[in-house]
Amino acid sequence: MAKRLPPPRIVANPEEKPYCFISYSTREPHVNLLVECVKMVFLSHYGVEVTPSALESGASQRDRITELISNCTFGIVCLDGLRPNISFEYGVLHGKQKPIILLREQTARVDITGFFRDSPDLKLGPVSLDLDSQFSNVKDVNYAVWNRNSIAQTIGVLWDEFQKKKDEIKPFHKIVKPTW
Repeated sequence: MAKRLPPPRIVANPEEKPYCFISYSTREPHVNLLVECVKMVFLSHYGVEVTPSALESGASQRDRITELISNCTFGIVCLDGLRPNISFEYGVLHGKQKPIILLREQTARVDITGFFRDSPDLKLGPVSLDLDSQFSNVKDVNYAVWNRNSIAQTIGVLWDEFQKKKDEIKPFHKIVKPTW
């Protein structure tokens, strides 16, 4: 069973540590490894926030997500699963003109069964994630491929993609390249 991530912290004071917002599908258990790698690379300089899994009664999840994105320094979007929340959060990040590190796992699939959970006996095979056809509005945007089987490679990909955004991320904190 996938480990549940802690609820996001509220950034009420601009003097607090800047943070990155991670958008991902909680239905993809291997993405927890990516979240842990993000923490290894960035926590010394940036906070790490994720989509809230539960909210107080009467609170709007959409408003909370929009607030987290509005206040983040940059976003990391993991396309694995290609769930609607990922598309929505990517759109909010783009609309707010936040720098985005766009990622997909090398064997990423579209979570088709998540769209049809109430359909008994629906037989659908795995569908590989193909950005050119399934998320074509961003096919001209560079994305990086991470590897769920290699922590060192994933950390290297995160650091490399972060460096490519140094002119966009404000504040940009220099982070020494992790070595293994």
